[in-house]
Amino acid sequence: MKKGLCFAMGLILLPLCMSAQTKIGYSNGEFERTDGIRLNNNEQQSAAIKIPASKLKALQGKKITGVRGVFGTRNVETVKFFITDNLNGTPLYEQTISGVSTSWKSFNLDTPFEITADKDLYFGFAITCTTNYRPLAFDRSYGEEGTSYGITENGNWEDLFDRKMGSYDIQLLVDDAPAFVDASVRPFDANGYYKTGSEYKFQGQLFNFGSETITSFDVHCTFDNNETETFTLNGVSIPNASTYNFDLPNISTENEGRKIVKLSVDNINGKADTYADDNECSSSVYFYPANIQRSYLLETFTSQSCMNCPDGHRVLEETLSERSESFVQLAHHSGYQPDAFTMEEDSYYVDFYNNGATFAPAFMLNRATNESINAGSPVFNVSRVYINESIDKQATIQPYVEMKFNTDYDKDTKLLSGTLTIKTHVKPEGADPRLTLCLMQDSIIAVQTNGGSAYVHRHAFRGCLNGTWGESIDLEEGKELTKEISYTLPDSIQSTFYKTYIKTAPEHMYLVAFVSNYNPDDVTDRKVYNCTEACFVKNTSTDGIADITENRAKARLLGTSSCVMADGDFDSLYIYDLNGKMVRKCTKPGEIFTLTPGVYVTKAVKDGKATATKSVIAH
Repeated sequence: MKKGLCFAMGLILLPLCMSAQTKIGYSNGEFERTDGIRLNNNEQQSAAIKIPASKLKALQGKKITGVRGVFGTRNVETVKFFITDNLNGTPLYEQTISGVSTSWKSFNLDTPFEITADKDLYFGFAITCTTNYRPLAFDRSYGEEGTSYGITENGNWEDLFDRKMGSYDIQLLVDDAPAFVDASVRPFDANGYYKTGSEYKFQGQLFNFGSETITSFDVHCTFDNNETETFTLNGVSIPNASTYNFDLPNISTENEGRKIVKLSVDNINGKADTYADDNECSSSVYFYPANIQRSYLLETFTSQSCMNCPDGHRVLEETLSERSESFVQLAHHSGYQPDAFTMEEDSYYVDFYNNGATFAPAFMLNRATNESINAGSPVFNVSRVYINESIDKQATIQPYVEMKFNTDYDKDTKLLSGTLTIKTHVKPEGADPRLTLCLMQDSIIAVQTNGGSAYVHRHAFRGCLNGTWGESIDLEEGKELTKEISYTLPDSIQSTFYKTYIKTAPEHMYLVAFVSNYNPDDVTDRKVYNCTEACFVKNTSTDGIADITENRAKARLLGTSSCVMADGDFDSLYIYDLNGKMVRKCTKPGEIFTLTPGVYVTKAVKDGKATATKSVIAH
């Protein structure tokens, strides 16, 4: 009985061993179910991979018996697998397949396709589905230039490498492929924020196109035309159709500008590579000056009638006080309903937050979305995690441009004049870069739900000076653009909806400038590259902190930056930096908080009268 069972098992296993298949393509098999892609707005979505004839030689005479694919959705009308030597020509082979899945699935070819290796071939899927779905799948690897193609918005086939989606998720199944070594080294994405004087670590990526498992290879790395460093990686195991990341020697430079990292691999498993044309690559790394002025535009959506806003504002300020980054803040009063501060532009900017939903308090950093945030609830007082998460993400994105104000304010004429200099370090990819100039008024005392009748409203947006979406500018890498500044500050600024006049206070007025992209059809494509601000009156003392009268109010700041205590006898304590911007308000002695190390001016209020002093906060 046992012998019969063994014999039967042998009959079952024998065909599987005889029909061993090798996966051919560029995908490493990675895919997230929520990561589908659309390349255009039409119902047909098509993508393909290109395999050169010289790369197919190792498989010449073998047959493709199946194709593997993974899709961003099952909701498709038709899917056709095709093989062609011309993406705009007649297919050499075409077959409709059904039963597609959001997991990898294999499909047998009705007629096996013999590889002749006499011409470059393209292998792909043509998918028809409604525009509600994203059916294409990519592995998000480093990818390789000239390997993945798709029909894009203009209706033409294009190389998709620059879109940084990785390799198209399609694999061919080849029967009885011979043992051969074919590795490719892929350029790493260096589109990050790197500064001179700091050391950085990058990773190279090797892809195994061949049928043999790779166990060793040599790497040659050259940085900025310096001496090439060579090292060997042994004891690795890189199966067919998979990627392997490896560390490169740390790089650093004292010189600003673009540096090139060249990579090449050879001696794969101690052998010459079957196809060596893709065994070298280069990546460009831009190093910004170590002292670059970089700030993040933090826009809040608030309202005087917002019950949660006072707590939300407090959490936001406390979180920012623990960060070392520089922030330019604008508070848009467009949450729930217009109030005495609301300007016409505010109603447009709320579109950045959940497609126009008027929830408050809420925030956007550099006008980039945070998928972790549920816009249906106030975000500030739910958790600091979202705020820090957004900052950490933006900190990895390069600022592209540097911005510097050089302004002077005439107190008699109320004229702010000077220049704004914009230097383009790296030209951004956005099609329509714009400069926006707007006004911000800080520390306005007015009513606030759950904040009382004398609430301090911070960073209030008071209107744009050059249009809701700014003005188009030309950004040329390595060039500077100078904008002349000339603006006369009015005695008051009228809000749009309540027709309320808010009296201006030069010591609390700021000119804010930021450079961003503008896409009229996509609010998620209006990201901010860099920003800056200039106070009308540059405060270096207690001047400009209004209504100071000597009385018995006393206050001092005790402790270090990580643990500051407000000590004294006061009803309210306002803490300002040396630019006159309020960084915190305390409502009772004994409050403990954090501050960035530096010099601060404190304004203690007791029985309606105030006293100002200076405090130094150390690390």
